[in-house]
Amino acid sequence: MKKDKKRPLTLQNYPGAVLILAFMLFTGVCLILTQAQAASGKAPDKIRIGNAISLSGPYAPGATTTQIAPYDMWLKEVNAKGGIFVKEYGKKLPLEMIRYDDKSDIGTAVKLIEKLILEDKVDLLLPPWGTSMNFAIAPIVTKYEYPVMGVTVDSMKIKEIAPKIPYFFVHLNQPPVKAEAIIPLLKELGVKTAAVVHHADLHGIEFAGYVMPQLSINGIDVVLYKTYPMGAKDLSPLLKQVKAADVDAFLAFTYPPETFLITGQAKAIGLNPKLFYMSIGTAFAAYRETFGANVVEGVMGTGAWNPKVPYPGAKDFWDRMIQAVGPGKVDWYGNAFCYSSVQVLEQAIEKAGTLDRKKIRSVIAGNTFDTVIGPVRYENQINVQSPGEVGQWQNGEFEIVAAKAKRTANPIYPKPQWP
Repeated sequence: MKKDKKRPLTLQNYPGAVLILAFMLFTGVCLILTQAQAASGKAPDKIRIGNAISLSGPYAPGATTTQIAPYDMWLKEVNAKGGIFVKEYGKKLPLEMIRYDDKSDIGTAVKLIEKLILEDKVDLLLPPWGTSMNFAIAPIVTKYEYPVMGVTVDSMKIKEIAPKIPYFFVHLNQPPVKAEAIIPLLKELGVKTAAVVHHADLHGIEFAGYVMPQLSINGIDVVLYKTYPMGAKDLSPLLKQVKAADVDAFLAFTYPPETFLITGQAKAIGLNPKLFYMSIGTAFAAYRETFGANVVEGVMGTGAWNPKVPYPGAKDFWDRMIQAVGPGKVDWYGNAFCYSSVQVLEQAIEKAGTLDRKKIRSVIAGNTFDTVIGPVRYENQINVQSPGEVGQWQNGEFEIVAAKAKRTANPIYPKPQWP
């Protein structure tokens, strides 16, 4: 009987050894990488959030009241519970805000966004205040792949260019939605004639541009249509023209400084049409505080939110918001939208389980999020959820009066006389 020749110890003669060796090598490499990652501190100790926004200049009142207040409250609340859980790191990460003043200047805003991305290397970004500012930064955040939800951007053109700015989401209800609610409201109340004025910024131009033809189509005669420059200090000559026109409805598409200016000057000259509507700033509690609840009674404004909306956490959010900044410093419209946008961001990070911005962007684009303005969902980067389109001051509260199905109160018409 022949003895078996002893096979040489080679991988060819012992194929199972290949698998064993490969496994050992793979395990060793993984261990080395894990140790290297731990030694290098790859897992961050916080989530750095950048925000270039107007702390000075004409946009500052809107930015401070509408966005900064709810952003800062959210940051404190998240950190109070230990941060946002990121599955990739198996732990909660607290938030750190890096904020710069864009001075209400578009060029400065763009430079600061790039500084936050390239120099500060923030993980995520929050948007600036104002339509033009958001348009300016949309290509930048897309270039560097930072998902951003614009909450103070009012423009119909955003939908047209959405495919070119896939990392920019529009969170605020847009002019067509709000304008389409204005027209049925005017018809319901029996408005026959109107005067329309607006500032020469993108918000006013586009909003008025959409409303104007809708008024005519629906049988409402536009007796007067005027534009005024940004930064106007005296609008009384224009308001006297509106008064002389003796219209049923006055529609002004404004930013906060003009909203306050128009109100004071309209009261002074006795301009008091049956329906008095302005846009941004009307829903500010500071507007009510400045003039008094009895003075602003019946004044209508763009968009609406009210703690009576049927969404989980709405009333509790409002109580916290008032406690955080005071009852005279809240925004009855924008605060809820801004807070809901960071609710979406927080949920998106948790769902993605990572700080990878591409994955976070994908989660934002493809999911529905429970928020204080209702179930937020984006179609072609536009949020389709809206709690209300027209608000009105009634007994010191900004009630939703349109769209009709969303009302928290019936509209007052005609508007009471200025006291």
